[in-house]
Amino acid sequence: MREQIDTIPVSEAFDEHDECPFCLLERKAEQSAIRYVIGPGASYMEPDVRGVTDEKGFCREHTKKLYNYGNMLGCALILQTHYAGLLEQFKKDAADFEAPPKKSLFAKKQTVTDRWWQRLQEKEHSCYLCEKNEYNMLRYYHTFFAMLRDPEFRQKVESCKGFCMRHFAKLMEVAEDKLPGNLHDWFYPTVLSLMEENLTRVKEDLDWFVGMFDYRQAGADWKNSRDAVARTIQKLKGIYPADPPYKEKK
Repeated sequence: MREQIDTIPVSEAFDEHDECPFCLLERKAEQSAIRYVIGPGASYMEPDVRGVTDEKGFCREHTKKLYNYGNMLGCALILQTHYAGLLEQFKKDAADFEAPPKKSLFAKKQTVTDRWWQRLQEKEHSCYLCEKNEYNMLRYYHTFFAMLRDPEFRQKVESCKGFCMRHFAKLMEVAEDKLPGNLHDWFYPTVLSLMEENLTRVKEDLDWFVGMFDYRQAGADWKNSRDAVARTIQKLKGIYPADPPYKEKK
């Protein structure tokens, strides 16, 4: 299989034999995005980058990850201008605010208050890092389906441990548009078989882990169950619960 700059990360992720190759890709993509925003390159000092982060902001999860990274000055500067813009808009909205009237069956006109609530909801769900991650992951899915034309890569897929439920759902969604037609009869049976086999394997590891807390199992072999809880959570939610916070390297 001839490697190219866009195929190398996908190929390497499947070489790791993780519970889900796309979890690995997402973790690396997210860490790269965090480092870009607040890391040593100081992109947050660039007016165009700061303009976008001021406008979009960050979700709760990514705000915490930016804080955890450890660059307190960078975090403060990003928050400073984002907060200033939020406060300015809030003052304008508050000046125009009118208490909403009692609900009426015949009231259909959108009020200033309705538009304010809508804007607040949009801000709550807006995140620069989420959008960047979503864009990067979509590229990985597209690359994955292009790589399936290579028999050697298909062998890597056949020997992997399947996928987490979150990435499996997205994989099946993207497959409807990006799966090469001649691989239809290979892809779906292969992936469904991988999923069932490996979901069963993780379930058995979890059952064994629980069983080891029975006094009758004292001294028994833990087999492959010691990290079963973390791997089960990954299979279900597509996250690494045992990961420490991603921090700036000193």
